[in-house]
Amino acid sequence: MKKLVKSAFAALALSLGLGGVTNAYQVATPDVYVVMFRADYCAPCKIVEPALGQALNNLADPRIEYVHIDIGAGNGERNAHLVFDRGLVQQYNMWLGVTGFAAIIDGDTKQTLGCVNMTYDAGSMAMHIRNLQSAAQTNQPSFDLTCPEPNNPA
Repeated sequence: MKKLVKSAFAALALSLGLGGVTNAYQVATPDVYVVMFRADYCAPCKIVEPALGQALNNLADPRIEYVHIDIGAGNGERNAHLVFDRGLVQQYNMWLGVTGFAAIIDGDTKQTLGCVNMTYDAGSMAMHIRNLQSAAQTNQPSFDLTCPEPNNPA
């Protein structure tokens, strides 16, 4: 349904001669965000990141936006801007301090659809991301259980 709304908005904007507005709107909301939670000291990250990079290169889809969250020292302000600008504060707060995985988040609803971790190779990551993207496009719920437990600060 949300993609139909975007199409209707695009048609209306074009009919009103607002082509530039349409492009800005479409670019601003990807189907999904792939949010990598990582740190330099994280051993699983050294497995996940190259495979994830290959998966995203294979998908080569502009409707998928990669967001790189590095919880290392000195990145707090950068991370805050990244998550605030995209509406991903809930996931950032939930997993702050947890590393070695990427969360796939619906671009419109900001709901977490699932995750990938070091148990996935590049091919299975790409397939999982594409499947979750399809769920986001059709507003289908995801029952993916691959995400880590939330961080429970003391």
